[in-house]
Amino acid sequence: MAQKFVGIDLGNRRVKISVITSGLRGAQVLHVWESAINSGSGSGGDPLDPAIDTALQMIREHRLEHLPTGVALPGGAGSYRVLSFPFDDTRQIAQAINFEIDGQFPLPIEQLTVDHLAIKRGDGRGRALVVAVKRASVDHIVARLALADIDLRVVTTGALALAQAMATTPTPPLPVGIDPSMQPVTLLVDCGDKSTDLVAIGADGPVAARGLRRGGRQLVRELAKTWRLDKSAAELALERDGTIDDPAIRRAMQPLLREIEHTRQWLRAEVGCQVVEVRLAGGGAKLRGLGPWLASELGIEVGPVQPKESGALRSVQGRDWTGALVAMGTALATGRRPLIQLHDAFEGGNEGQWIQQHMSSLLALGVAILAFAGVDSMVRVRAAERERDAYLAELERESEVVFGEALSTGVEVQAKLLSVDGGDMNSQIPERGALEVLEMLTKVSAPKGGRQPAAGAIDSAGLPPGFNISVGPDGQQVVIGPDGQQVPLDSSGQPMLDPTGGSATAGVPPGEDEGGEDGGGAAGPTAPPLVTDPNAGILADDELVFTAIDIRELKLEIAVQATRTTAQDRLAVKLDQISCIQKITKGKVTDRQERKSFEMILDHNCYTGNIANEGAAEATEVVDAGAAATGGDDDIGEEDDGE
Repeated sequence: MAQKFVGIDLGNRRVKISVITSGLRGAQVLHVWESAINSGSGSGGDPLDPAIDTALQMIREHRLEHLPTGVALPGGAGSYRVLSFPFDDTRQIAQAINFEIDGQFPLPIEQLTVDHLAIKRGDGRGRALVVAVKRASVDHIVARLALADIDLRVVTTGALALAQAMATTPTPPLPVGIDPSMQPVTLLVDCGDKSTDLVAIGADGPVAARGLRRGGRQLVRELAKTWRLDKSAAELALERDGTIDDPAIRRAMQPLLREIEHTRQWLRAEVGCQVVEVRLAGGGAKLRGLGPWLASELGIEVGPVQPKESGALRSVQGRDWTGALVAMGTALATGRRPLIQLHDAFEGGNEGQWIQQHMSSLLALGVAILAFAGVDSMVRVRAAERERDAYLAELERESEVVFGEALSTGVEVQAKLLSVDGGDMNSQIPERGALEVLEMLTKVSAPKGGRQPAAGAIDSAGLPPGFNISVGPDGQQVVIGPDGQQVPLDSSGQPMLDPTGGSATAGVPPGEDEGGEDGGGAAGPTAPPLVTDPNAGILADDELVFTAIDIRELKLEIAVQATRTTAQDRLAVKLDQISCIQKITKGKVTDRQERKSFEMILDHNCYTGNIANEGAAEATEVVDAGAAATGGDDDIGEEDDGE
């Protein structure tokens, strides 16, 4: 005979209750009720009290006190982790789960209530979806319902209640072109008031879940600032006239869109699942136009949650389940085996009388247990040995990937770690970034004595009053006289002034200059003197300029211009003296607009290594790519046709 079960969704703003009947012929939905929470009705200081008071009042109004009841915690109460194991036996996973979750959650395990759902992958390896909530929250709910004489059977989370309700709804197949090894999943998004829960379900049930600390409350707060309304008015405007076509609403929904896309990528990369559709639940799902907008942004089908009518679940068609699906899933979990159980429903009353009545049966059972104790111990030992072998194989496999050799004991791994960089694992933590590397590069490229005027540069201090330095159309320095005319320059690039301080060519028609004996004009700029010492460093008249700098964690690429070809070799010598520079690759030198241009690629570990200047160059590999490409010739002044 079918029995009735009650499911309660303790929401942050509204409480939903669903009543179903469940039996051998499946489950059928009978009733769904909903009521707003009176925030001032809390009977105690716990944040859950207003919702619990509202739920108890609804139970009394509908005379449901005698029915088995399940409770789903409000959104944001649960924390989720997906753990991987080198075996898929559910019993072994249950034995190892307590060791694996140590340190996984921000609170100590003693303050949490934890349960898990084993997930088989089909390749001999297993996963577990672990759920943890504050033990104090569960204990408070159990105590409040016990005082009201409610038969509490199940405590679960909203995300897993959603998965329980959608268990009979098939997941669409993979689209064409997707890797067939990927598992197709439906991503359920429950948009609540304080948080948003995301749970991925496949053909065999849930495979992963996430909780986001962002919901409708944050959306209303942002819209209130944009619309310059108080929160109540902004919330009313959102419910009455809000649509995704509003730019302010669309901008406020961008964080949710990003989190959905991040979850899709995480599922694909870490869990091996491909999201083929998104289903929306919760109050946020009622925003007009949200589904089509998400579909256009994500490129997959998006719609409201709708459980499929079947023999296992009846009377679900024709209802809007976006707000009540958690309550219905909780009722199903109460009537069947729950996916996650955070409450021990054992009733301990009248134990002594029951034991006296069944003493003979207990004695017989005890003898049977003792008879099989030895066999069970042997089975446990064999299981532990298989588990140990599986972990050992995983250690050897992973250590071979990381260290290049298979390690089988913790002592070997510890010794290998201690041999890295003097045994200090903190040395692998970056101590500096791109700015520090840029500062290092600037120091080694700075000319000796600072930036001095280049050869032939005009000294403004030596000009008479009324004469000023400017820049001509060709970008070169020129001198403008008191009459506004350009003063000609001599062969050394200095202005030609008469002893009285005027222009030496006063009265000469524009466009003519005095020239030399051969009537020719002033000579062009002279080439800088040759520098042959590779240890001379960068000089002021090198006029070295970085035209491009690309700094990455292990690579540094620079494009440089200078007046001399040898500036590249002298810069390489200075860079070679820095400890964290491991390899220097020099590019070919080319002439560009009367300047020498070249590129250099540096392999480095300056983010974590020592950046001290050692003054020795033998530790760094220097590769002259330009010389290698041309057989060692110094192609000074020749353009590379391939560039």
